[in-house]
Parts: sequence; structure tokens; C-alpha cells
Amino acid sequence: MNLVINRLDPNLPDPVESRRRAAGRLVRMVYAMIVFGVLAFFVVYFGRPLVYLGGPGTVSSSRYTISLPYVVQVNRMSVQPGSTVKAGDEIGQVWSPQQDSVIATYMRALADIAGRMAELRIKARVAQQSLEATRSYLQVSEEAVDRIGASNVASTSFQMEVFRERALARKTVVSQEAEVAESEAQLATLDDFSKQIRGHMDEVERRFADGRIFAPVAGIISTKPAHTGESLAAGVSIAEILDPTDVFVDWHIPNERLVDPKVGSEVFVVFGNWRMPGTISEILPISDVYGGTQPSFARERVATQIARIRLSPGTESPALNSTVYVHMHYTGLSSWVGAILVRILGLGWD
Repeated sequence: MNLVINRLDPNLPDPVESRRRAAGRLVRMVYAMIVFGVLAFFVVYFGRPLVYLGGPGTVSSSRYTISLPYVVQVNRMSVQPGSTVKAGDEIGQVWSPQQDSVIATYMRALADIAGRMAELRIKARVAQQSLEATRSYLQVSEEAVDRIGASNVASTSFQMEVFRERALARKTVVSQEAEVAESEAQLATLDDFSKQIRGHMDEVERRFADGRIFAPVAGIISTKPAHTGESLAAGVSIAEILDPTDVFVDWHIPNERLVDPKVGSEVFVVFGNWRMPGTISEILPISDVYGGTQPSFARERVATQIARIRLSPGTESPALNSTVYVHMHYTGLSSWVGAILVRILGLGWD
């Protein structure tokens, strides 16, 4: 059976025109999406600074830096980044040639004092043992002077010799008495000084504790502790302990702003797709360059003021050292709309 197709039939659609019509609608939709997307981008990009003030921040907490006033070499580390420690837990052990040198200096000082005290004891003992004989000789010489004074037979030269012997005996007695007294005084002083040096040495050894490093507070080990075998200069951090019970956000406030933030202002902390409410608890009187800003030839990195933000009670904070963004709405209406959108879209961080 042959079917005759009449192409001039108005009830029969033209396939070519149908394809053209469908392609035209698709092109117009794509074009409209591109145009409205570009318009929305410019509206958001240029209108956003008029709605809220936004800038980067870092989730941080109170931190305790562990370091030693010596050049050290790390022998062992018992913790890793993110480890939880308690106060008094051992986190590692170090060896310090400088600390050994300090102990050796104390030991040399104690040896010098011991030698000096031995010399003084010898002098004091010799003077003490010979003092009685010297006093007896002085007494004999004084008796000889008395006899010569009562007699007129002795010659002048003999009298002078007796007087000279008495004077020499008195000088010897006085010198030995002074030597004994001064030796005892110096021995007492050196003994006190030796006790002080020994106390300092014991304190140095107690604080160094054979190089074992203990956690002074409870918390979480930061991201960059020292590694086994690493040598560190005096004062360089061996590890940092973060306090998870005192978490806050350090917000670098942009310099270009319409309204200055104030203590008590409500903000939103943006972490990924999550929005967390918070309050500015403190505005620090210092400025610093945000660490996440990359240097550029076209734009110089500038220092911005820092505001400290506390999250609302019951809000779980992101991980420590996380990079977040902070939005502070200029008006209550925009803040209210933002809070409504967060609740509707389920972007809250509980």
C-alpha cells in the first residue's frame, strides 16, 4: 500500500522548522542565563560591600609555648600535631650541650671554692697551733724587758735587742690572731657562697629534668612541633599547646569600611557552607598582616586591625587554625534576612 504525503497539508508540522524553533528556544535560554548571570555577578560584587563588611579570620585559642633557654637537640618526641595532652604528660626529651656547659661552669666554681677553703683551713690551723707558742714567747720577752728595766747592768745594745724581740713577738701574735679570725670569716663566707652555687646548680638540673619536656597545661598540640633529631636555638618553640576550652576567632577587619565594628556587634562566621553567629568581644589596639594573604607585585599586603570574636553559646567551633570569613551586616534588616536564610537552608553549625 502506497501512502501519499501531501507536504502542503497545514496539519502536518514541518520537521525542519520544528528543529529550528527548539534550537532557537534553547539558544535564547542560554543567552538569557548568561546575561542575567553576568548582571547578578556585578550586582553581588559591587553591592556586597554596601550590605555587610567581610574579611578573613583564623580560629584560634589561648596557647602556651614550650621552649628552653638553651641550644638543644631533640632526641625524642612523644606527641604529634593534634595530640591531646594533660598537664604533666611527657611530650619529648632533648639534649643540650649548652646546659652541660652551664653545669660544668658551676662545677668549676665549686672546685675553686673548695680549693680556696682548703688553703684557708690550713692557714687557720697553722696559725692556731703556733699561736700558743708565740704568746709564750711574747710573755718571756716582756719578762726580760721588765728585768732589764729593774737592772742597770745591761748595755744599751742588749736592751735594744730585747725590746726588738718583744716588738717582734707582739707583731707575730697580732698577725696570727688576725689570720685565724679572718680565715674563719672567709671560710664562713665561702661556705655560704658554695651553698648558693650548689642551690643554683640543683635548680638548673631540676628544671632541665634530664631533658624531659612535660606539658605545663592541658590542651592540644599545635601543627608544628619539633621533630626528632632537629636542633633548635635558645628560645625557639619546641611545641605549642592550644587550649580547646577558650576558642575565639581573630578577624582581620578590612581598612575600607562604611561603619567601624564595635564591641558587642553581632557577626556571622562563615566556614565553608556553614554560618555561625558570634559577637565581637574585643577589638585589639594592634594591626597585623593576615597570614593567608599572598604577596603580589600589583598590590602590597597591608596590615589591618584585629577584632576578637566569640561564637554564640552552644555553637560548635570549627577546628583550630581554620581559615574562616566574617560578615558584619551594616543594618539590622540585612542581618535578619541573612539569619532567616541560614535557618531555611540549614546552614547553621550546631
